[in-house]
Amino acid sequence: MPSLPPAIHLAYETEGEGPLVVGLHDLGKSRAGISGALKPLLSDHRLLVPDLRGHGDSPLPPGPWSIDDFASDVARLVSAEGGGAIVVGIGLGAATALALALGHPGLVAGMVLSGIGPRAEEQEGRDRWMLIARALRERGQEGQALTAEAMATRPDWRGALAQVDSPIAIVAGEEDRAVPASEQRELAIWLRGATFDPVPGAGHDLTTDGPDALAAAARRLAMRDRHPVAA
Repeated sequence: MPSLPPAIHLAYETEGEGPLVVGLHDLGKSRAGISGALKPLLSDHRLLVPDLRGHGDSPLPPGPWSIDDFASDVARLVSAEGGGAIVVGIGLGAATALALALGHPGLVAGMVLSGIGPRAEEQEGRDRWMLIARALRERGQEGQALTAEAMATRPDWRGALAQVDSPIAIVAGEEDRAVPASEQRELAIWLRGATFDPVPGAGHDLTTDGPDALAAAARRLAMRDRHPVAA
C-alpha cells in the first residue's frame, strides 16, 4: 500500500442510509454535478461526494501532485466510513478510483468508471495536458492546473489491472471526444469481469449526458455485492 501524503481534509457531503456509494467528479467540476446524477440512489444507499483537492471547497496543497495523491485523499474518507464502497468516477474521478482500487483494495467493493483509458499518455497527450495546465495557471486556476499535470503523468495501469477483483462497469459516452469509447472499451478488456456499457448520443460528461446510466450501473453493482453470484 502506498504511503499516505500529508493529510488534507476534503470538503464533502453525505446523505442517505445503506450501502456506501462514493461519487468522484472530473477535472474542473465539483461535487455538485455528480451528486445530482447519483441522487436517485438515495432511497436505499448512503452517498458520499467530495470535492477533490484543488476543486470546489477543498484545500489546495502545494504541488506537484500525482493521481495517487487524489486516491489517498479519498481513501481517508472511505476508511472513516468503514470501506466497502461502490466508487463512481468520471475522467479525473475515474483515474482516482482506479488508483484507489490498486492502492487501497480493501476499501472498494465495486467501481463505475467513465471517461478514462488504461494507458499512460504518450508524448502528444502529455504535451496537450501541459498546455491545458499552462492555460489554467494563466487564468489563476492553480488547483486545476496541478490536476492537469497529474493527469499528464498518470501511470500505465495495464500491467496492474489484473489485481483488481471487484466488479466494475465501464459506462462510456459513445460521442466522448476527450476519451473515445474505444479506449474505454480497452479498459474493460484489461479488467477481469468488467462490463462495457455504451451510452448512445452521450459525450464525456455523463453527469449531464447520461446520469441515469451512472446511477443504474452503481445500483447493479451494489445489488451484486449484497447478493453475489455463486461460483
